[in-house]
Amino acid sequence: MDIVYNLLVVTHLLGMAYLVSGIVVRWVGSPEPAGKIMLWGASAQVVTGLALAGIASAGLIGGEVNHMKIGVKLVVAVVVLVLAHIVWRRPDAGKNVFYGLTAATLLNVVIAAMWV
Repeated sequence: MDIVYNLLVVTHLLGMAYLVSGIVVRWVGSPEPAGKIMLWGASAQVVTGLALAGIASAGLIGGEVNHMKIGVKLVVAVVVLVLAHIVWRRPDAGKNVFYGLTAATLLNVVIAAMWV
């Protein structure tokens, strides 16, 4: 099970890289491809995050599970996914939607890294 868990962690991190690269593409370039990139990255984050939380909660890997942290990260990840969907469907959406998506993504990274 450790191999499956580690592969999910790698996929989760690649989803974050995809999401952040979409933000950078939107920031410096055209909004057209950036929406799809961000949507795929956010989708990968939510799906793999749920799988990782499920495996950890089932006790298939060692260590305690912080359910409060998982719940907060899930709420923020769903907000990111919804905002990414809005940016993908309406590339001309206001900058506030994009800034909200960027801030929520950064918040999720900070929660993952700093919340012990």
